[in-house]
Amino acid sequence: MSQVSVLTPSFPRYEGDYHGSFIKSLCDELANDVDIRVIAPRSRTMGEVTLSYPVKRFAYMPNSRMEYIAEGTIKNAPRNVLVELPFYLLSAYTNTILSKSNLIHTHLAIPLGLVGTNNPKKTPHIITCHGSDITYPVDKSVYKPFLRHVLRKADYIVAVSNFIKKQAIHIGANPDKIETVYLGVDVDKFKLVAKNNDIPVIGTLARLVPEKNIEEILHAAKLLQRFIDFRLKIGGDGPELVNLKRISNRLGVKAEFTGRVTDPVSFHQSLDVFILASNREGLSISLQEAMSCGTVPVTVKGNGCIELVRDGYNGFLYESGNLNMLVDKIIEAVEDRDMFQRARKTIVKKFDNKITSKRYLQLYSDLGIFFKR
Repeated sequence: MSQVSVLTPSFPRYEGDYHGSFIKSLCDELANDVDIRVIAPRSRTMGEVTLSYPVKRFAYMPNSRMEYIAEGTIKNAPRNVLVELPFYLLSAYTNTILSKSNLIHTHLAIPLGLVGTNNPKKTPHIITCHGSDITYPVDKSVYKPFLRHVLRKADYIVAVSNFIKKQAIHIGANPDKIETVYLGVDVDKFKLVAKNNDIPVIGTLARLVPEKNIEEILHAAKLLQRFIDFRLKIGGDGPELVNLKRISNRLGVKAEFTGRVTDPVSFHQSLDVFILASNREGLSISLQEAMSCGTVPVTVKGNGCIELVRDGYNGFLYESGNLNMLVDKIIEAVEDRDMFQRARKTIVKKFDNKITSKRYLQLYSDLGIFFKR
């Protein structure tokens, strides 16, 4: 039987971990038809995760308490964490070449794409580009040569949005070896529920880092207080949490900071309106999850968001930095009584992860992978 090694820097570290849950969701679907083996980094917050397929957690420091890279992203890692990167890549490389893979499927072109494309066994290699792995080198040009090398050597590339596809081609990906496959969500898990909130609940779920632009949501909330009563929920954790709480207090905005979210379904089902203010986004999984739960989206106009949200039809778009426009769109989202159904319908029709897995299975087959009988 053929084996696919899924090489990923992000995978749930314990039951309920949101970190890398979208990759796990895809693997869960693919494992019904293909022999899947995940290769992911060990980290200091490891716990138990129940799966139907094996996960190899590669060590890259003498003790797991010293392993910080897998706790976040390379993009936001401080210098004292980045010094671990050579050991991280070497361990990932060793574990990959020791695996008996017929295909390597790497998530995020940087950094682990370097491992997959330089496999001495010449194992066929697919890369899924999610967003920051393509957009970050635009700002940090030192990464561009590595990214260009990875994209050019991959046997095939999947982008999670047309926006990311165009960026990848601009950097150096072969246009004939790349396509857009929306990652999608589990629509049976992220179900539509009736909203019974006494006042509208608006919010967002994200890793709290600068590029998620949560501060803009807080400033908009201050203006919104003049017009409607509402509750504000900010889900997720990250290095900006303390700073965002400080800004919220300074603005006089009462916000519920939930911290780490281990049940995104309940979180999204609790909202009436989901706000996405990210400066750069391939195609937000949180946005798709929220819409699948019947939560009306208000998102920044641009990047991958415009491939999912049609202004005034299944959600609303606003110009980044335009607080008055954001406030107006939130009010429209609160007042619209039917849009939640169109939001859900959009996800079911085009962004169901079962559609995604079928396309990946076809790509696997094209590269010589045999399915389970």
